[in-house]
Amino acid sequence: MLLYALVLASAFLYFYNLGTFQVWQPNEAFYADASRNMVATGNYLTPYYNGELRFEKPPLTYWIVSLGYFLFGVNELGLRFFHAVLGLGTGLITSLLAWLLTRNLKTSLLSFLALTLSLQFFANAHYASPEVPLAFFVSATLTSWYAYYKTRRLPLLVLAFLCSSLGMLVKGPVAFVMPAMIVFLFLMFESPREVLDRKYYLLSAVALVLGLWWHAYHLVAYGEEFWKVFFSENLRRVYAGEDPLYFYLLDTLVSFLPYSLIFFPAFVWSVLKARRELKFAILWVLSFFLVFSLIKQKIPLYVMPAYPAMAIITAHFLMSGEWERIKKWNGVFISLAFGVLILATVLYFDLNKAFLLLSVLPIFFLKLDGKYAPAMAIMAFYLFLAGGLLPYLENFRPYRELGNLVKELDPKREYKTYQVGHFHHNLPFYAERKIIKDKTPEKNSLVIFEMGSFEGCEPIKKFYMYKGSESRLFKFLTDAKRNKNFSEFGVCLYF
Repeated sequence: MLLYALVLASAFLYFYNLGTFQVWQPNEAFYADASRNMVATGNYLTPYYNGELRFEKPPLTYWIVSLGYFLFGVNELGLRFFHAVLGLGTGLITSLLAWLLTRNLKTSLLSFLALTLSLQFFANAHYASPEVPLAFFVSATLTSWYAYYKTRRLPLLVLAFLCSSLGMLVKGPVAFVMPAMIVFLFLMFESPREVLDRKYYLLSAVALVLGLWWHAYHLVAYGEEFWKVFFSENLRRVYAGEDPLYFYLLDTLVSFLPYSLIFFPAFVWSVLKARRELKFAILWVLSFFLVFSLIKQKIPLYVMPAYPAMAIITAHFLMSGEWERIKKWNGVFISLAFGVLILATVLYFDLNKAFLLLSVLPIFFLKLDGKYAPAMAIMAFYLFLAGGLLPYLENFRPYRELGNLVKELDPKREYKTYQVGHFHHNLPFYAERKIIKDKTPEKNSLVIFEMGSFEGCEPIKKFYMYKGSESRLFKFLTDAKRNKNFSEFGVCLYF
């Protein structure tokens, strides 16, 4: 019963205060404004951010956001709604694969929790970006294929290749290459002759056409301009970077919380015990970690499509009845760590003391079941984050108010709009217009300027705004507390 309650509670957390917080910058702003432009112009083929071509990613993420805009309006809820849905959808696919592999319902449900509550995945399911859609389609590809492998139902194989095509429309060839590698390795161990099956090659050709048509169109239409971006996003990162080979092993300790510490013994257990039922998940994890560890430029999000397999391995280990002392102490440590984190944060930022109750919840739940204690601990933290800490940060984010002032001063968009001194990436979304940056303002224009960087007019109103990346949330929080890396920005009509 407790496990079912946790699953329902996690689904609630995915939508709790989802549309409350303004667009995060810089990354989420690209998808917010480009999708707004698609809805406004009807051009769903070529993304434009702030009036400029944006070829960095294929269009499916923008289409997902645009669909949210159609349903909920051009606002923050519309921006993030389907990312939350796809996050939960990835959890459901993970639980389905866990069931196919282990035939254990508790493993299946705990796999759902281990994935959907993992720190990196949960954050990105509340943030418009390609990462969760990619994880969804990679998981759907591999789960559909494994279901086909077990049942020999051809529609499942077709579905697997279709999901791969959709993944390519999210983030390019990686959505085909990585699942293909995992399937190939698995077949080489289990059924080598099946690698020669012509169906795979015929469907691969179709999948590549369906998945790469957008790339082909823009390569023909824009030539070198498109190729430079494609090369930088997909090929240059292979050799341009200096991160160490063990980067992802260290990053996982944070990104896969609250089950990151137990994942490593779980993986060792699955290998040492030769758990045949986990072979597919093991190859999935190894493929992502080995390939992206060899690639020079490393970003934590690159291995996030391996999280479903990591969740299954972890959940099956926790349900195994072996190595119980490790599991017990992991639950104790995680519960205490998140309890102390909530306590310290409430006191440091002088937040509502009622949130101190959440700091003791993880420790209280330890007595119920140690396997689920990490999930309970991080759920308490997410409640605190969405209900207390992020609302505190909104006091330092006046972007919507600034955008409304710009629209009030120039409702018909008669003036060019400039920002001088620093560029805030989410202003094109809130002002609903192109914001010219890195140029000296012309007369008869509207200017947003960092105080001291422009002397052409007196500010009508001033705004105190952050100049760093909000994606680095911990640094943003500490900067807000210390009043660091903020500046006053004025708004004026320059005649």
